[in-house]
Amino acid sequence: MMKRLIVKTVIAIAVMALAVPANAQFGGLGGAIKARAKSKVEEKVRQKAYQATNPKNVADEITSAIPEKGDAQEQLECKVSGHDYKMKGKINHGKWSKHQSSTVTFTHIPATLDEFKEVQKVLGTEPQGAVALQVMAFEMFRRDQQLGTEALKLNNTPTNLSSTLRQLKEVLGPDDSYARPYLAAALMQGANPANAYTPAYPYQVKMKVDPNKKYQESELLDGVVIYLLIDSEGWDTNWRGVELVRPEDAPYYLVSNCPAMYTQCKKIKGKFAGLK
Repeated sequence: MMKRLIVKTVIAIAVMALAVPANAQFGGLGGAIKARAKSKVEEKVRQKAYQATNPKNVADEITSAIPEKGDAQEQLECKVSGHDYKMKGKINHGKWSKHQSSTVTFTHIPATLDEFKEVQKVLGTEPQGAVALQVMAFEMFRRDQQLGTEALKLNNTPTNLSSTLRQLKEVLGPDDSYARPYLAAALMQGANPANAYTPAYPYQVKMKVDPNKKYQESELLDGVVIYLLIDSEGWDTNWRGVELVRPEDAPYYLVSNCPAMYTQCKKIKGKFAGLK
């Protein structure tokens, strides 16, 4: 009886809070600030209502995250322009679990921005999918800097975009002594300097949750930062760190920090065969 009364009270408070006009809640603040503050209030109200009705499901959740139960996907797949893109392995969105891993498998690098967008509609809903999209965007940049730039804009936070583009112009640039045109391939399974970075086919990007870095809330990025490691053989240390975030109200995960992905990999002897 008491639990039902508490639930009814919380729901009643939620309805009243959401019904109060923005001006009454936020006084003379600017329109954009009002909307943002109201969104925060509504999110807290929804969480209070959820906690009252589902107390066992939120014990380990980060306060600003949607409850993790049923959140992350175990498998995703799509076919775009006749090519397959698949993800297998669950990585929680809001609850850190250091033993989780995932692999994204694909048969082709998107040839156009429209193809990239279609793949992102599926893979971009998971943090590990955004990592694989970043690898694809690197190769798209190598082939066509303008096309790759547009793909990277879709898959990165603004701050990380600028630092990534600045470095890629050198690492994937025309200077033969410095450039590493096989950078994207080096992040795929089976590729290493000894075989001129020839990855296994279909291509695979294998990842795991960083066992030493728990998820962190970021007010600056407006979301929960997820730390993943990419398995690769192109550097002295195999596991390459990358950080992901899904900003509030954003449809997809974005790469928020990835210097370990674009740092020069080891140079090869011979000729790079390229990717499909």
